[in-house]
Amino acid sequence: MKGEPARLGPRVGVTAARKGAELATSFERRGAKVLHGPTLGGDRPVDDEVIATAIDRLAELRPKWFAASTGMGMRLLGEAADRTGRRDALVQVLEHATVVARGQKAAGGLRRLGVTPVWTAPDERDFQVEAWLAERVRPDEVAAVQVHGAGGDPYGRLTRVGAVVETLAPYVSAPPDDPAPGTRLAEAIVAGDLDVVTFMSPGAARGLATLASAAGMGDEVREALNGPVAVATVGPVTRDGAHDAGYAVTIESDHRTGALVRAVMNWWTTHG
Repeated sequence: MKGEPARLGPRVGVTAARKGAELATSFERRGAKVLHGPTLGGDRPVDDEVIATAIDRLAELRPKWFAASTGMGMRLLGEAADRTGRRDALVQVLEHATVVARGQKAAGGLRRLGVTPVWTAPDERDFQVEAWLAERVRPDEVAAVQVHGAGGDPYGRLTRVGAVVETLAPYVSAPPDDPAPGTRLAEAIVAGDLDVVTFMSPGAARGLATLASAAGMGDEVREALNGPVAVATVGPVTRDGAHDAGYAVTIESDHRTGALVRAVMNWWTTHG
């Protein structure tokens, strides 16, 4: 409003759990006012028995295709295979299949199992892997996909072309132990008390949507994050997760916390 003093820094909403405190401190050092409201409880490995059952099923199905989505997922998959005596079975599944990776971290996880992917998505995005496979998979062929824990269905197109899709989720993105801070963040978004909201993972965006809907503010939060409140994300996967939640991404950076902070502060110099 005309006549109001200019704010020194943006009002930033931080949704991250594990890196939230670090991110908040980095913003505050640059003059931002931060509201920290975790919308996700962090990624948690699933039980070994669940992974063992999944490996046994893959050993039986012998998929023709295998897609690795995340480095952490492949690491957890390999560790659980070791603990349950199924490493050889997992490696045989991978060696039998045509293997692709969503990004370099996932490719590294495959190499730790002695397998080199034949192709890696250039922009590290699920839809690129899905499109690559959809052009090659024939009806009734089995495609196994190691998915991230944030939920969603990034490989639904494979089912539509007639493939048999088997998913492996070595970890899940859990809701926050205390939903109150995330709900307060949603309230601040609707009230116009924030200039920008940051997301470090696709699960954080979906988590905000879940918390907002539970509090009866789902539509209002979506409207605000498509208008007056900017959305900042790291990497293409988080960007896609924000889009899936219905939020318009204004600011993008790479996967480093420092890069996100710089991107937001640079944006503020022209929008504040």
